[in-house]
Amino acid sequence: MARDTNITPMTRLAQSLQSLRSHSRTTARRFLVHTRAPFLHLRTRQHRPNGTERVIVVGNGMAGFKFCEQLRVLAGNRRHELVVFGAEARPAYDRVHLTECVHGRNADSLLLAPPEWYAGRNIDLHLGDPVLDIHRESRMVRSASGRALFYDRLVLATGSRPFVPPIEGATLDNVFVYRSVEHIDALRAAMSRSKRAAVIGGGLLGLEVAHALHHAGLETHIVEHGSGLLARQLPPAASALLQLQIESLGLHVHLNRHTTRIVADGTHRSIEFTDGPGLATDLVVITAGIRPRDELASAAGLALGPRGGIVVDDFLRTSDPRIHAIGECAIHNGRHYGFAAPGFRMADVLASNLAGSRKRFTGADLSSKLKLPGITVANLGDFQADAGAITFQDATTYRQIVLKRNRVVGAITVGDWPELNRVQEAIDSGRRLWRRQLARFERGGTIWPERDFVDVAQWPAGALVCHCMKVKRGILSQAVARGCDSVEGLAQTTGASTVCGSCKPLLSALVGARASLQPAKGWKTLIGASAIALLLALVIAFAGPIPITESVQTGWRIEALWRDAFWKQTTGYTLLGLCLASLSLSLRKRIKRFALGNFAGWRAIHGCVGALTLAFVVTHTGLRLGHNLNLVLMIDFLALAALGAFAGSLTALEARLAGPVARRLRAFWTGAHIALVWPLPVLVLFHVLTAYYF
Repeated sequence: MARDTNITPMTRLAQSLQSLRSHSRTTARRFLVHTRAPFLHLRTRQHRPNGTERVIVVGNGMAGFKFCEQLRVLAGNRRHELVVFGAEARPAYDRVHLTECVHGRNADSLLLAPPEWYAGRNIDLHLGDPVLDIHRESRMVRSASGRALFYDRLVLATGSRPFVPPIEGATLDNVFVYRSVEHIDALRAAMSRSKRAAVIGGGLLGLEVAHALHHAGLETHIVEHGSGLLARQLPPAASALLQLQIESLGLHVHLNRHTTRIVADGTHRSIEFTDGPGLATDLVVITAGIRPRDELASAAGLALGPRGGIVVDDFLRTSDPRIHAIGECAIHNGRHYGFAAPGFRMADVLASNLAGSRKRFTGADLSSKLKLPGITVANLGDFQADAGAITFQDATTYRQIVLKRNRVVGAITVGDWPELNRVQEAIDSGRRLWRRQLARFERGGTIWPERDFVDVAQWPAGALVCHCMKVKRGILSQAVARGCDSVEGLAQTTGASTVCGSCKPLLSALVGARASLQPAKGWKTLIGASAIALLLALVIAFAGPIPITESVQTGWRIEALWRDAFWKQTTGYTLLGLCLASLSLSLRKRIKRFALGNFAGWRAIHGCVGALTLAFVVTHTGLRLGHNLNLVLMIDFLALAALGAFAGSLTALEARLAGPVARRLRAFWTGAHIALVWPLPVLVLFHVLTAYYF
């Protein structure tokens, strides 16, 4: 067909736009026909305020909730229209402490926030309504109830599902997986009519579940196909020690047992293995690990990892830049994180980026902790690093530190380790360990002497206290200073202890140390007096003598202070009296009988008297330091005053300079200040003798 040369370029452009609109409508119509569901609550971008992005979150687990919380904190309620679809019928809850529901804890107490929380932040929450389809070309999602919505940004927080090995009989009644409140409810119902239980899987979750079943009164067996408990996290020697401690609690451990099938015998179940006798039980819990939930992403054509999981970059973007993934469904740099803390970190990074920042997710360590009564198991930092390791082991404890160039990068423990939090802080800060510390660890399992124990209130402000939520000591101390007087208050304000809860003892110590974190009474007076004293000491030491005229007739009247014997004696004895007064004030701390008044107030007075004493030194000497023993006396006195000023300043700023370094400096300057007092009486005595007899 010949081309119509009468059509103008503008006409061709209009025809192209019309064709594009028609194609878009056709695509959307085909999508609707394919889904066989009407558009319920359809809201296009034209219906939204200018500049507002619709962000749809698929999944209302812990990572999805944390993303919503952070996005609202960072960007407010107006920049993003936030829609959340959750597959479960209840709002987001704490899966980390799900095992506590086996003991009878109310599931509602695990809720991260009630439905009112979402409504108050303009979050459109749809519970029990999972998303079934993603149409990337038209940027639409469709849910099970038939809702179909356009999105500007889509966040996949679909979490993970329990992995069930190909075991015949895994779908029988009284065979459970362990992932949701509904699973726990079904398990508890079966426990009430059972006497014997078996847990297939000897990982962290398997040990938690087994202990909960045993605590409920059931004879409990742990079946592990590997050669040891927590074999992926622990060296063989540590795993063997853990097995002994688990068995000491009354649980039964079966290693190297590969399950082939589960057989029903009436109300009982029998587990059969590839070799050896089977195991009769009443109920079975399978805790063989988790797998990322990536079905939606796979159907939408997003890139997946070789073993599943949605591939994301450092900005948590999938292969479609408008779709993001966070939490246990995501694969970053080939790594899948099956813990809550990395998911929270991803949520924070993504929320920050949608709010206008440009943060990167650079990975997270695989630290984990398991606490059972009488048993502590922890893997910290890069505990599997290809580096040097030093181990201490006795009958009840296995401890290992991993070093790179003498800097601690990881640690493992089975059994209590009082230094564990300090070891974690050393890992986070990349602290160097010296040869004597390594030798002490090899001998007795401790890195630092007991006298060097540092209370959490004295940790550096940048030290992490809650490693799950990355909450630093300084943030917690500020919350305490603002009035948080309970662990629950700190958790609500800062998020600390809301994941694994292992830092709760540290939070309790911080709350208990609240008084020590407050500025000392009279601190302003003390620091002012210390500053004046230090300035006067420097002036006396380096300014040089005040000039005196050769003739008394042309001199200043003030020169009588240094010419007239009466004034010399007056200023001298006043100076001696001030020194004695200053010494007597220190007795308030060192002799219990002197209990009058508040010590902090007397300390401030001590600083003021010290500054006044230096002022009288000027009137007595005219800035002349003298010779021989007089010079030694002046040097000792000025050094005494300067060290006292340093000690006073550190004491006054104690609440702001909390930390082991500040504490050691304060102790050093105070000790040196006291040490220089002892020569002073003898030197003053010689000075008086020379003044009267020579």
